[in-house]
Amino acid sequence: MLFKQVVFALLLTAGLLALAPAASAATVRLSAVDSVAEMQALDPAANPVVEVVSYYPGINRGGGLFSWDAGSATAPDNCVTFAPKQGTAQRGRWIRRLSGALEATMCGVYADGSHDDAAALSHAFEVASALRVTLSLPSGTTKVCSPVKAARAVIVRGQGMGTQSDSGPSPTLVDGGCMKGGFVFEILTPNGTSTVEAPKYYDMEIIPGRNNNPGGCIRWNRADGGFVDGPGSQFYMMHPHAERIYCNMAGNQQIGLECSKCFDGDFSQNNIVTGKVGISLEGSDVMCIGCAGPNRLSYTTDSLIRMVSHGTFGNMDRVVGNEILYPTDTHQRYDSFIYDATRSSTIEGNHIEGIIPGVQSAIHVVGGFSHTIANNDIAVLTEIGALGPKSAPHWLVAEGPFVNFRAVNNGCEGCILNPALFRNQAPDFNGGGVRQTITHEGNGTNGDAGFPFNSIPPR
Repeated sequence: MLFKQVVFALLLTAGLLALAPAASAATVRLSAVDSVAEMQALDPAANPVVEVVSYYPGINRGGGLFSWDAGSATAPDNCVTFAPKQGTAQRGRWIRRLSGALEATMCGVYADGSHDDAAALSHAFEVASALRVTLSLPSGTTKVCSPVKAARAVIVRGQGMGTQSDSGPSPTLVDGGCMKGGFVFEILTPNGTSTVEAPKYYDMEIIPGRNNNPGGCIRWNRADGGFVDGPGSQFYMMHPHAERIYCNMAGNQQIGLECSKCFDGDFSQNNIVTGKVGISLEGSDVMCIGCAGPNRLSYTTDSLIRMVSHGTFGNMDRVVGNEILYPTDTHQRYDSFIYDATRSSTIEGNHIEGIIPGVQSAIHVVGGFSHTIANNDIAVLTEIGALGPKSAPHWLVAEGPFVNFRAVNNGCEGCILNPALFRNQAPDFNGGGVRQTITHEGNGTNGDAGFPFNSIPPR
């Protein structure tokens, strides 16, 4: 056991240790040990302040400065509060000096790519939530073989993300390749009428299980958790965020980011690759995909973006300024790059590109109240033949009816848009006298064809 004792003149002010002249301050013994376990075995009366090199011996992570609080009977969390070796029944605790974020390694996460850190990382979320601090993930690879249970209101930050075809590794990688299914990070809520502040994720690469079982990178609530304003449904999930996440999927049943009964959040600057669906919003209101910067979504086997209403949930969602690229050709009918079955939405300023023989449309809007499709660059092709690129049969499929549907200034780079397909040709939204208002103009080449009428007054 490495055990060093050095006597310093220490001035204890505001809870911090600082050097002071020996003549004017009492001396405090500062001890140094290799690991948390060695600290717990010390005699605290003789060693009131301890510098711990590492949580576990030899990994040089998760250590820190600890002081002995003889009067504490706080339940140990094994992150910032530790009991002595004699056990929790004895009064007195080792207290970590924490001045900023909680590092996951402070809770026993190895982050060595070998140990399964799922349980320790779940516990780190719980402690960070209780302490009201940010959770920091270390550089390197954190291996998890079961879902990590996130906690309310925690901001979790890695050291950075990589990207597809980048020759170097991601600064922080959470590797769930050994998982048999499920989402790498998830927070699920019970039934009730409460709201919960969502955890928020930044700056990391995430790999789900390397199999075809359902799962993915991050999930907030459940798609089958209920969507009613009452006690028979899951909580309201407020302000979910994911930014600069490289979600690197392999299975054809996986979803990159899935949010259910979510409100007022944003997913931006993420790179989501392969899987079944890139981003899925289930019964969520005022969510934005791309408001803080463009996402890049590619190579999914189903729609790259999917938005669906449940009951009265699914309003005012936005898809803005993203790169939505090249779904995987499964040699079957492919519905659309963006599938929108919300009650109201805006899809604007996206670059939508890919060549897939079975594609039916770039954007498929099912119905609802108010929808705007504007200023999208749509290069969705079935092939590039001898006579040039051949566009999808319809750039837009709209089921209807709608209260207000607006499609303006959508075009194709170097190709000809085929007509829209507007299935509901009726003038009325319902039998109560509410009419369909449909406005369209400025859509490239044949893009303004296929609508039942145009509510724009003649100019």
